[in-house]
Amino acid sequence: MTKLELSKTGFQINNVNIEFPIDISVLKQALGESRHLKKKYNHVYTWDDLGILAFSKEGDKIESLGLELELREYDFCAKNILNGEFIFEGQELFQYYENNKNQLVKLFKGDRSGAFILSGVSVWFDKEKGKITGISISAAEEKEKKVSAPLDSEFKNFEPLWKEWISEINKIVSENNDYYNLAEGISEEDINNHSVIEDEVTIPPALVNFYKVQNVDYDAVTSTFQILINNWPYELIPFQDIAEEWISIQDLQFDEDDLPEQEIDFEKINTDNYANPKWIPFATGRNGDYLLFDTDPASKGKYGQIIELQNESWSRDIVADSLEELIQNEINNLKTGKTEHFDFIVGKEN
Repeated sequence: MTKLELSKTGFQINNVNIEFPIDISVLKQALGESRHLKKKYNHVYTWDDLGILAFSKEGDKIESLGLELELREYDFCAKNILNGEFIFEGQELFQYYENNKNQLVKLFKGDRSGAFILSGVSVWFDKEKGKITGISISAAEEKEKKVSAPLDSEFKNFEPLWKEWISEINKIVSENNDYYNLAEGISEEDINNHSVIEDEVTIPPALVNFYKVQNVDYDAVTSTFQILINNWPYELIPFQDIAEEWISIQDLQFDEDDLPEQEIDFEKINTDNYANPKWIPFATGRNGDYLLFDTDPASKGKYGQIIELQNESWSRDIVADSLEELIQNEINNLKTGKTEHFDFIVGKEN
């Protein structure tokens, strides 16, 4: 039976020290002889009885290992699932996983599984329909944890607001749900890199401070931190993706001669096209609709009012006078049982 062990002192397989990239001779010393397939872009070594794969670009140095937890039908896959144990930080890996999910690191945009990183080694969990089907082990740099930027004094109220919103959501959706996408608040580096969208368009201080408390991760399917408006869920946009969403809105601006007639409260809403460039998107309906923070209201409007932009109907409606009011309204909805927008997510609980 194979024994893998990863700790602060290093990575071992059957008491053989392993460092990436792994010389194939060292891996064979630890695991014995393997089956070898040369594919178009890489080499695959397979230990059929052990449920272990090794991948190499050139054939002699192994860049990553795969542990099979379910049988698959590809020609390079092992004929048996993992036959052995994996000790991580002195605990059985899956027991450690259950107790330390909050330490999982997202390795790429849309990663719902996450990885543990220790001693320069990444242990990533391949999940399908909430079930772990395999493990990928490779070299990884332990990134320095970002520190959330401190709140400006005038926005301290965002802290209890976020706390209450999280509390109400946690009553509905488990933190272990694949679509639970809460992330640490943004850092000074995030602000420097992403707050300026264009020369005269920046993310306003209120939104920046809102994201200083908490940010969210991107997910390609759906996400937990969403706001229900007119029976449609709007998912909070990760801070680092706001500029990209803003650009997608500007791409829909019309030539002056082609503008359709608009039925808008022009006393409060200032626009002469599809959208005012100084409307900053922070939540998306994934259908071309957005919630926007208005930094350029009309004469009777309010700075920071929240506009719902509907793509097909060209409807532009104020749905809250401020970001605080919008989130508080959502909290109140959750408290009164208006939670149908979480039905899909709750149905996908692990």
